[in-house]
Amino acid sequence: MRKAWGLLVLLPLALALLSLSLRLLTPPRPWAEPIQAPPETLQTIYAEAHPAVLRIEGPEGSRGTGFFYARGLVLTAYHVVAEGGPYTLVLANGRRASAQLLGFAEPLDLAVLSPEGEVPKTLPLETERRPRVGEAVLHIGNGRNQFIAPRYGRVTRLEVSPSPFLPQGLVETSLPLAPGDSGGPVLDASGKVLGVAVAIGQTEEGFRSFYTPLLGRQGVLTALERGERRYWPYLGLRGPRALTPDLAQQLGLTPGGVLVGEVVPGGAAHRAGLRGLESGGVPDVILEVDGTPVNSFEDLLREVRKREVGERVRLTVRRGAEVFQVEAVLAPFPGR
Repeated sequence: MRKAWGLLVLLPLALALLSLSLRLLTPPRPWAEPIQAPPETLQTIYAEAHPAVLRIEGPEGSRGTGFFYARGLVLTAYHVVAEGGPYTLVLANGRRASAQLLGFAEPLDLAVLSPEGEVPKTLPLETERRPRVGEAVLHIGNGRNQFIAPRYGRVTRLEVSPSPFLPQGLVETSLPLAPGDSGGPVLDASGKVLGVAVAIGQTEEGFRSFYTPLLGRQGVLTALERGERRYWPYLGLRGPRALTPDLAQQLGLTPGGVLVGEVVPGGAAHRAGLRGLESGGVPDVILEVDGTPVNSFEDLLREVRKREVGERVRLTVRRGAEVFQVEAVLAPFPGR
Protein backbone atom coordinates (compact mmCIF):
# COMPACT_ATOMS: atom_id res chain seq x y z
CA MET A 1 0.00 0.00 0.00
CA ARG A 2 1.32 3.42 -0.86
CA LYS A 3 1.98 5.79 1.97
CA ALA A 4 0.79 9.36 1.82
CA TRP A 5 2.19 12.43 3.50
CA GLY A 6 0.72 15.87 3.61
CA LEU A 7 -1.02 18.68 5.37
CA LEU A 8 -4.76 18.40 5.76
CA VAL A 9 -6.45 21.77 5.56
CA LEU A 10 -9.95 21.78 7.07
CA LEU A 11 -11.80 24.51 5.24
CA PRO A 12 -14.57 26.40 7.04
CA LEU A 13 -17.67 24.25 6.96
CA ALA A 14 -19.41 26.92 4.92
CA LEU A 15 -17.03 25.95 2.11
CA ALA A 16 -18.25 22.40 2.62
CA LEU A 17 -15.40 20.40 1.07
CA LEU A 18 -12.42 19.06 2.96
CA SER A 19 -9.21 19.88 1.12
CA LEU A 20 -6.19 17.60 1.26
CA SER A 21 -2.66 18.18 -0.03
CA LEU A 22 -0.83 14.89 -0.43
CA ARG A 23 2.60 13.85 -1.62
CA LEU A 24 2.92 10.15 -2.31
CA LEU A 25 6.30 8.76 -1.36
CA THR A 26 6.38 5.58 -3.45
CA PRO A 27 6.08 5.24 -7.24
CA PRO A 28 2.55 5.19 -8.64
CA ARG A 29 1.10 1.81 -9.55
CA PRO A 30 -0.43 1.25 -12.97
CA TRP A 31 -4.18 0.76 -12.90
CA ALA A 32 -6.46 -1.29 -15.08
CA GLU A 33 -7.60 -0.25 -18.53
CA PRO A 34 -10.53 2.14 -18.04
CA ILE A 35 -13.97 0.62 -18.41
CA GLN A 36 -15.46 2.42 -21.36
CA ALA A 37 -18.73 4.31 -20.95
CA PRO A 38 -19.91 6.63 -23.73
CA PRO A 39 -19.98 10.24 -22.49
CA GLU A 40 -23.59 10.54 -23.61
CA THR A 41 -24.50 7.78 -21.12
CA LEU A 42 -23.44 9.87 -18.12
CA GLN A 43 -24.88 13.00 -19.69
CA THR A 44 -28.22 11.21 -19.87
CA ILE A 45 -27.82 10.09 -16.25
CA TYR A 46 -27.19 13.72 -15.25
CA ALA A 47 -30.32 14.92 -17.05
CA GLU A 48 -32.39 12.30 -15.26
CA ALA A 49 -30.75 12.58 -11.82
CA HIS A 50 -30.17 16.30 -11.25
CA PRO A 51 -33.71 17.10 -9.97
CA ALA A 52 -32.87 14.92 -6.94
CA VAL A 53 -29.77 16.98 -6.03
CA LEU A 54 -29.88 20.11 -3.89
CA ARG A 55 -27.82 22.77 -2.16
CA ILE A 56 -27.66 22.82 1.64
CA GLU A 57 -27.54 26.21 3.35
CA GLY A 58 -27.03 27.21 6.96
CA PRO A 59 -27.49 30.57 8.66
CA GLU A 60 -24.24 31.81 7.11
CA GLY A 61 -25.11 30.71 3.55
CA SER A 62 -24.19 27.83 1.28
CA ARG A 63 -22.48 24.84 2.90
CA GLY A 64 -22.48 22.09 0.32
CA THR A 65 -24.53 19.51 -1.52
CA GLY A 66 -27.03 16.79 -0.69
CA PHE A 67 -29.49 14.58 -2.53
CA PHE A 68 -32.81 12.82 -2.05
CA TYR A 69 -32.66 9.05 -1.91
CA ALA A 70 -35.21 6.24 -1.88
CA ARG A 71 -36.86 6.91 1.48
CA GLY A 72 -37.51 10.56 0.61
CA LEU A 73 -34.70 11.65 2.94
CA VAL A 74 -31.55 13.66 2.22
CA LEU A 75 -28.07 12.11 2.31
CA THR A 76 -25.00 14.34 2.59
CA ALA A 77 -21.55 14.57 4.18
CA TYR A 78 -21.54 15.09 7.95
CA HIS A 79 -19.09 17.99 7.81
CA VAL A 80 -21.61 19.90 5.65
CA VAL A 81 -24.12 19.98 8.53
CA ALA A 82 -21.80 19.70 11.55
CA GLU A 83 -22.01 23.38 12.51
CA GLY A 84 -25.71 22.98 13.24
CA GLY A 85 -28.94 24.32 11.80
CA PRO A 86 -31.33 25.59 10.85
CA TYR A 87 -30.85 23.93 7.48
CA THR A 88 -32.36 25.18 4.24
CA LEU A 89 -32.51 23.04 1.10
CA VAL A 90 -32.43 24.76 -2.28
CA LEU A 91 -33.93 22.38 -4.82
CA ALA A 92 -33.15 22.12 -8.53
CA ASN A 93 -36.37 23.97 -9.40
CA GLY A 94 -35.41 26.84 -7.08
CA ARG A 95 -37.86 25.92 -4.34
CA ARG A 96 -36.58 26.29 -0.79
CA ALA A 97 -37.44 23.89 2.03
CA SER A 98 -36.35 23.42 5.63
CA ALA A 99 -34.86 20.18 6.94
CA GLN A 100 -34.05 18.54 10.27
CA LEU A 101 -30.95 16.50 11.06
CA LEU A 102 -31.87 12.88 11.84
CA GLY A 103 -28.59 11.03 12.36
CA PHE A 104 -24.93 11.04 11.40
CA ALA A 105 -21.73 9.01 11.46
CA GLU A 106 -18.77 11.35 11.84
CA PRO A 107 -16.20 8.56 11.24
CA LEU A 108 -17.77 7.92 7.82
CA ASP A 109 -18.62 11.58 7.15
CA LEU A 110 -22.26 10.74 6.41
CA ALA A 111 -25.47 12.41 7.60
CA VAL A 112 -29.18 12.03 6.95
CA LEU A 113 -31.71 14.89 7.03
CA SER A 114 -35.50 14.84 6.96
CA PRO A 115 -36.93 17.45 4.53
CA GLU A 116 -40.25 19.23 4.72
CA GLY A 117 -42.55 19.27 1.73
CA GLU A 118 -42.75 17.23 -1.45
CA VAL A 119 -39.71 15.33 -2.71
CA PRO A 120 -39.38 15.82 -6.50
CA LYS A 121 -37.17 12.78 -7.26
CA THR A 122 -35.03 10.23 -5.43
CA LEU A 123 -31.80 8.47 -6.42
CA PRO A 124 -31.23 4.72 -5.94
CA LEU A 125 -28.25 3.74 -3.77
CA GLU A 126 -25.70 1.10 -4.76
CA THR A 127 -24.91 -0.74 -1.53
CA GLU A 128 -24.11 -4.16 -3.03
CA ARG A 129 -21.75 -3.67 -5.98
CA ARG A 130 -18.08 -2.89 -5.50
CA PRO A 131 -16.79 0.05 -7.60
CA ARG A 132 -14.28 -0.87 -10.32
CA VAL A 133 -10.98 0.89 -10.99
CA GLY A 134 -11.31 2.73 -14.28
CA GLU A 135 -15.09 2.93 -14.05
CA ALA A 136 -16.63 6.14 -15.43
CA VAL A 137 -18.50 8.15 -12.79
CA LEU A 138 -20.54 11.33 -12.52
CA HIS A 139 -20.75 13.77 -9.62
CA ILE A 140 -23.46 16.41 -9.25
CA GLY A 141 -22.82 19.33 -6.91
CA ASN A 142 -22.47 23.03 -6.21
CA GLY A 143 -18.74 23.66 -6.51
CA ARG A 144 -17.27 26.72 -8.23
CA ASN A 145 -20.51 28.61 -7.55
CA GLN A 146 -22.25 26.46 -10.16
CA PHE A 147 -25.68 25.25 -9.06
CA ILE A 148 -26.22 21.48 -9.34
CA ALA A 149 -23.55 21.07 -12.01
CA PRO A 150 -22.15 17.81 -13.46
CA ARG A 151 -18.53 16.64 -13.19
CA TYR A 152 -17.18 13.58 -14.99
CA GLY A 153 -14.26 11.33 -14.10
CA ARG A 154 -13.14 7.80 -13.32
CA VAL A 155 -12.41 5.66 -10.29
CA THR A 156 -8.63 5.54 -9.82
CA ARG A 157 -8.14 3.56 -6.57
CA LEU A 158 -10.16 1.67 -3.98
CA GLU A 159 -9.77 1.39 -0.20
CA VAL A 160 -7.71 4.58 0.16
CA SER A 161 -6.87 6.02 3.59
CA PRO A 162 -4.93 9.18 2.72
CA SER A 163 -4.99 10.86 6.14
CA PRO A 164 -6.04 10.17 9.75
CA PHE A 165 -8.11 13.35 9.50
CA LEU A 166 -10.42 11.67 6.96
CA PRO A 167 -12.63 8.59 6.96
CA GLN A 168 -10.72 5.42 6.14
CA GLY A 169 -11.41 3.17 3.13
CA LEU A 170 -12.33 5.96 0.71
CA VAL A 171 -12.58 5.63 -3.06
CA GLU A 172 -10.23 7.87 -5.07
CA THR A 173 -11.40 9.37 -8.37
CA SER A 174 -10.34 11.87 -11.04
CA LEU A 175 -13.56 13.88 -10.61
CA PRO A 176 -12.63 17.62 -10.72
CA LEU A 177 -14.48 18.62 -7.55
CA ALA A 178 -14.21 21.84 -5.55
CA PRO A 179 -15.42 23.34 -2.26
CA GLY A 180 -19.21 23.28 -2.32
CA ASP A 181 -19.34 19.79 -3.83
CA SER A 182 -19.11 17.98 -0.49
CA GLY A 183 -22.10 15.75 0.16
CA GLY A 184 -22.94 15.34 -3.51
CA PRO A 185 -23.68 11.95 -5.10
CA VAL A 186 -21.14 10.00 -7.15
CA LEU A 187 -23.16 8.00 -9.69
CA ASP A 188 -22.32 5.11 -11.98
CA ALA A 189 -23.42 4.58 -15.58
CA SER A 190 -26.67 2.95 -14.41
CA GLY A 191 -27.67 6.00 -12.38
CA LYS A 192 -27.04 4.48 -8.95
CA VAL A 193 -25.21 6.38 -6.20
CA LEU A 194 -21.88 4.72 -5.38
CA GLY A 195 -20.97 7.15 -2.62
CA VAL A 196 -20.85 10.65 -1.15
CA ALA A 197 -18.09 13.16 -2.00
CA VAL A 198 -16.03 14.20 1.04
CA ALA A 199 -12.51 15.39 0.09
CA ILE A 200 -10.15 16.66 -2.58
CA GLY A 201 -6.36 16.48 -2.85
CA GLN A 202 -3.24 16.82 -4.96
CA THR A 203 -1.12 13.70 -5.49
CA GLU A 204 1.90 12.84 -7.63
CA GLU A 205 -0.55 11.52 -10.20
CA GLY A 206 -2.46 14.80 -10.26
CA PHE A 207 -5.59 16.20 -8.68
CA ARG A 208 -7.82 13.60 -7.03
CA SER A 209 -11.14 13.60 -5.20
CA PHE A 210 -12.41 11.09 -2.66
CA TYR A 211 -15.81 9.71 -1.74
CA THR A 212 -17.20 7.59 1.08
CA PRO A 213 -18.53 4.39 -0.56
CA LEU A 214 -21.99 3.07 0.26
CA LEU A 215 -21.04 -0.57 -0.37
CA GLY A 216 -22.29 -2.70 2.52
CA ARG A 217 -23.63 0.29 4.43
CA GLN A 218 -27.39 -0.15 4.17
CA GLY A 219 -27.43 -1.01 7.87
CA VAL A 220 -25.51 2.17 8.69
CA LEU A 221 -28.02 4.28 6.76
CA THR A 222 -30.93 2.56 8.48
CA ALA A 223 -29.39 3.41 11.86
CA LEU A 224 -28.93 7.06 10.83
CA GLU A 225 -32.54 7.21 9.69
CA ARG A 226 -33.53 6.04 13.18
CA GLY A 227 -31.52 8.92 14.68
CA GLU A 228 -28.20 7.27 15.54
CA ARG A 229 -25.40 9.79 16.05
CA ARG A 230 -21.82 8.53 16.02
CA TYR A 231 -18.85 10.79 16.76
CA TRP A 232 -15.14 10.41 16.33
CA PRO A 233 -13.45 9.81 19.71
CA TYR A 234 -11.40 12.76 20.99
CA LEU A 235 -8.95 13.45 23.79
CA GLY A 236 -10.13 17.06 23.85
CA LEU A 237 -6.93 18.91 22.94
CA ARG A 238 -6.32 22.02 20.87
CA GLY A 239 -2.98 22.59 19.22
CA PRO A 240 -1.09 19.37 20.08
CA ARG A 241 2.12 19.18 18.08
CA ALA A 242 5.30 17.18 17.70
CA LEU A 243 7.91 18.10 20.29
CA THR A 244 10.76 18.56 17.82
CA PRO A 245 14.34 19.26 18.96
CA ASP A 246 13.97 22.96 18.07
CA LEU A 247 10.68 23.33 19.94
CA ALA A 248 12.01 21.34 22.87
CA GLN A 249 15.02 23.66 23.11
CA GLN A 250 12.75 26.72 23.12
CA LEU A 251 10.66 25.29 25.96
CA GLY A 252 13.50 23.69 27.89
CA LEU A 253 12.03 20.19 27.47
CA THR A 254 13.30 16.82 26.32
CA PRO A 255 12.42 16.25 22.64
CA GLY A 256 10.12 13.46 21.48
CA GLY A 257 6.41 12.77 21.85
CA VAL A 258 3.43 15.07 21.35
CA LEU A 259 3.27 18.33 23.27
CA VAL A 260 -0.14 18.96 24.81
CA GLY A 261 -1.39 22.35 23.66
CA GLU A 262 -4.63 23.55 25.24
CA VAL A 263 -6.63 21.09 27.34
CA VAL A 264 -10.31 21.71 26.55
CA PRO A 265 -12.46 21.86 29.72
CA GLY A 266 -14.74 18.86 30.05
CA GLY A 267 -12.82 16.70 27.59
CA ALA A 268 -11.16 13.34 28.14
CA ALA A 269 -7.69 14.85 28.67
CA HIS A 270 -9.07 17.37 31.17
CA ARG A 271 -10.80 14.65 33.16
CA ALA A 272 -7.58 12.61 33.10
CA GLY A 273 -5.66 15.52 34.65
CA LEU A 274 -3.40 16.45 31.74
CA ARG A 275 -1.80 19.90 31.66
CA GLY A 276 -1.19 22.00 28.57
CA LEU A 277 0.90 25.04 27.73
CA GLU A 278 -1.93 27.32 28.87
CA SER A 279 -1.62 25.99 32.45
CA GLY A 280 1.45 28.14 33.01
CA GLY A 281 3.45 25.28 34.44
CA VAL A 282 5.43 22.49 32.81
CA PRO A 283 3.28 21.16 29.95
CA ASP A 284 2.63 17.46 29.51
CA VAL A 285 4.04 15.45 26.62
CA ILE A 286 2.20 12.32 25.44
CA LEU A 287 4.70 9.57 24.61
CA GLU A 288 2.48 6.53 24.03
CA VAL A 289 -1.14 5.48 23.53
CA ASP A 290 -1.74 1.97 24.88
CA GLY A 291 1.97 1.26 24.46
CA THR A 292 2.26 2.60 20.90
CA PRO A 293 4.77 5.49 20.60
CA VAL A 294 3.44 8.76 19.15
CA ASN A 295 5.70 11.52 17.85
CA SER A 296 3.33 13.74 15.84
CA PHE A 297 -0.23 14.98 15.97
CA GLU A 298 -1.03 12.59 13.12
CA ASP A 299 0.37 9.65 15.12
CA LEU A 300 -1.75 10.61 18.12
CA LEU A 301 -4.90 11.12 16.04
CA ARG A 302 -4.41 7.81 14.22
CA GLU A 303 -4.18 5.87 17.48
CA VAL A 304 -7.17 7.61 19.07
CA ARG A 305 -9.35 7.09 16.00
CA LYS A 306 -8.75 3.35 16.03
CA ARG A 307 -11.07 3.35 19.03
CA GLU A 308 -14.67 4.25 19.84
CA VAL A 309 -16.30 6.88 22.04
CA GLY A 310 -16.43 5.47 25.57
CA GLU A 311 -13.29 3.34 25.28
CA ARG A 312 -10.46 3.76 27.76
CA VAL A 313 -6.91 4.44 26.62
CA ARG A 314 -3.72 4.35 28.65
CA LEU A 315 -1.50 7.35 28.00
CA THR A 316 2.19 7.41 28.86
CA VAL A 317 2.97 11.02 29.76
CA ARG A 318 6.14 12.95 30.55
CA ARG A 319 5.85 15.96 32.85
CA GLY A 320 9.26 17.50 33.34
CA ALA A 321 11.53 14.68 34.55
CA GLU A 322 8.63 12.46 35.61
CA VAL A 323 7.11 9.78 33.36
CA PHE A 324 3.77 8.29 34.39
CA GLN A 325 0.62 6.69 33.00
CA VAL A 326 -2.96 7.94 33.10
CA GLU A 327 -6.25 6.51 31.83
CA ALA A 328 -8.55 8.60 29.66
CA VAL A 329 -12.10 7.79 28.56
CA LEU A 330 -12.55 8.92 24.96
CA ALA A 331 -15.52 11.18 24.25
CA PRO A 332 -16.93 13.46 21.54
CA PHE A 333 -15.18 16.79 21.28
CA PRO A 334 -16.32 18.95 24.24
CA GLY A 335 -19.34 21.06 23.43
CA ARG A 336 -20.80 18.70 20.85
